Amino acid sequence: MLKLFNKIMRKGGFTLVEIMIVMAIVGLLVSIAIVEGVQLRKQANESNCISNLNAIASGFEIYSARHSGLYAQQQESNLHYLIADGCLFQDLVLLNQVGNFQYIVELINPAGYDIRALAINPALADHNYKVSTGGSLSRTNTSVSSDTDFGEFLK
Repeated sequence: MLKLFNKIMRKGGFTLVEIMIVMAIVGLLVSIAIVEGVQLRKQANESNCISNLNAIASGFEIYSARHSGLYAQQQESNLHYLIADGCLFQDLVLLNQVGNFQYIVELINPAGYDIRALAINPALADHNYKVSTGGSLSRTNTSVSSDTDFGEFLK
């Protein structure tokens, strides 16, 4: 009976232990949300990169279809000639950085192409990507910019 009386008489505040338990639960939920948010951001960055590389590959294939199977008339260092021909909407190589990726021309000549997308911040991506002649998409196992061991992967 005394315990019941003490509960009734207690002022409506919370004890320090109750507040600490609530704070611990809130902290745990926030940490889970942050981890999930980072993973979602990585996936969004990589999906955007894959989409951009597929658009570049489509531009090359359209150009090739218009120009007797040639991917370029000469050695090229950017994608501007594809834009001038109406095959691509934007030169991602000249922009230098799109999202978390930097697009680099490894090779563009009449016989083929190799465009790479290297992660700028490895914390925001898990892989580096490249698209090469015929629209073949490859990726590395890490997002370190020096990792150039590209292997085929299915989208």
